[in-house]
Amino acid sequence: MNAKADVKRLKLAVSGDIAVPDKVEEDAIPEPRTEVRDDGVFYIGTKIAEGGKVIELPPMWLCDRLEVIGRGMDEGHEHYRILRWKSRGSKQERMHALNLGMVGDRQGWSLLRAGGLAIAPSRRAQEYLASWLQIGGDDLMHSISHRGGWNHGAYVLPSGEVIGEPDRPLFYNGDRSHAHAYQPKGSVESWKAGVAKLCAGNSRPMLAIGAALAAPLLHQVGLECGGFHLYGPSGCGKTTSANVGASVWGHPREQVLNWDATALALANAAAARNDGLMSLDEIGQGNPEAISMAAYRLFNGTGKMQGARDGGNREMLRWRILVLSTGEIDLTGVMQGGGRRTRAGQEVRLACLPADAGAGMGCFETLNGVADSNHLARAMDRATQENHGAVGRAFVAYVADRTAEITARMRKAISEAVDVLPSAASGQVRRVAMRFAAAGEALEIATDAGMTGWQALEGKHALQRCFVAWLDRYGLGNREDEQIISQAEGWFARHSYSRFIDWESAGNKLGAPISMRDVAGYCQNKGEDSWFHVFPATFNDEIAEGYDRVAAANVLERAGMLKKNSDGKATTPTKTPDNQNPRRFYRFVRTTRIE
Repeated sequence: MNAKADVKRLKLAVSGDIAVPDKVEEDAIPEPRTEVRDDGVFYIGTKIAEGGKVIELPPMWLCDRLEVIGRGMDEGHEHYRILRWKSRGSKQERMHALNLGMVGDRQGWSLLRAGGLAIAPSRRAQEYLASWLQIGGDDLMHSISHRGGWNHGAYVLPSGEVIGEPDRPLFYNGDRSHAHAYQPKGSVESWKAGVAKLCAGNSRPMLAIGAALAAPLLHQVGLECGGFHLYGPSGCGKTTSANVGASVWGHPREQVLNWDATALALANAAAARNDGLMSLDEIGQGNPEAISMAAYRLFNGTGKMQGARDGGNREMLRWRILVLSTGEIDLTGVMQGGGRRTRAGQEVRLACLPADAGAGMGCFETLNGVADSNHLARAMDRATQENHGAVGRAFVAYVADRTAEITARMRKAISEAVDVLPSAASGQVRRVAMRFAAAGEALEIATDAGMTGWQALEGKHALQRCFVAWLDRYGLGNREDEQIISQAEGWFARHSYSRFIDWESAGNKLGAPISMRDVAGYCQNKGEDSWFHVFPATFNDEIAEGYDRVAAANVLERAGMLKKNSDGKATTPTKTPDNQNPRRFYRFVRTTRIE
């Protein structure tokens, strides 16, 4: 017997399927194997029959037909097997990258069964299947991505569809729960003739399209996550405008998510829409606390850090998105309704502007041959239902072939938008201006590519009108500074006549003892001015609540409300009539800002 036959006999012996006979003919030794057939995956074992002959056992059914089409590794260096099967009943083809750490355990089997794959219940069959999943099938190596957007030179939609040619085999293994929403209908030409034609000259629908087209370009110019929020009464056309933007990528209404979704659900959805548009509806229906957390989570671009089963931490989800949001009220109104304060960073990341364009037609400024705004909204809705998804695919393909040119063009447009701002414009205003400029330039790129049918600069001018509407509401200054001043003004309006000890009364020994709850300090009249000497604890816990006390003091000094000591400190040592030992107070003077 030659060495080859000896190796075969040794393999069979180690597997435990046969005993080693004294002498076996080489050609008579069948090997245990796994076969993929039309009716399933089968394990064919062997045994020793009488006379020492090795024979095959009846096939053991392991699962429905399942193909192993490759291997993969993700950004966290975890390894996968890429599987393909058809679900029982629906016969729908499914593909999934199964983490090798889940092969053979209950979680792995549950995941496959949930995908419609029938698996044998016996432990022995599952052991054979687990072994085959690790070493069987094709070994073609893939890059596994848990997020959509740009990956290795190609663009991945939330459906898993890859647009373009990646520089290596690529497999998307992220959230596909909204895959059906990204199926195209119609063509670029039909979308241009239907949707884009109706939107011409209407700044709010054009803003929505600009956001959808700019989202894949953010990474090229290093812009952060952000978004636009259209607010106004029901029936003004804000939802129609949002649908127009969503039609760039797929079925409009089926893409829409709710603000009241869990933070984890929104994080998964954001990762799937990486380098893309995320459409959120009815901000007023969400819980203010949940919306506040969701806004921070979405715009920070990172998911929640979680520990791994074997120690360390899992790879965090990361994304870069543009959000298009709608609601009857703005973010500040939502927060105030829940007794919360809107942070300046939230207002900057989600730029809120009125849906009403000021032409007496809600979101619309021109009817484009339609009878009235109501008929225009209905025409837009019909057009988006019949034409969606094609233009987004064409746009990223166009951009992918001109990366350097598009990047230079976007940077120039953003730089020009910032340069024309007044010198008094804060850094926050400049950040928002950059986002509007990116959306406007994306419209111009699509127009130059023949995708809109609009005149040159029409898209850019529409977005400039939207930016002015935002600026009229927000102002040029630093929003956080304004919030600190407003909070201090409000505090003094409520407490200046009820929580301060009168300076003269405090020094009158003949007067009745002062009885006052929650004393905040002393009030002293000096000519036409009133000085409020505020206890440090009151300043820190109430006037500057939620802000850094040093930063708040600097802001209030610049506003002329707070007078610092000659040594530059925010507090001033002061002797009061009832206490000759100097104590430190924050000194405020009544000005025209405080009624």
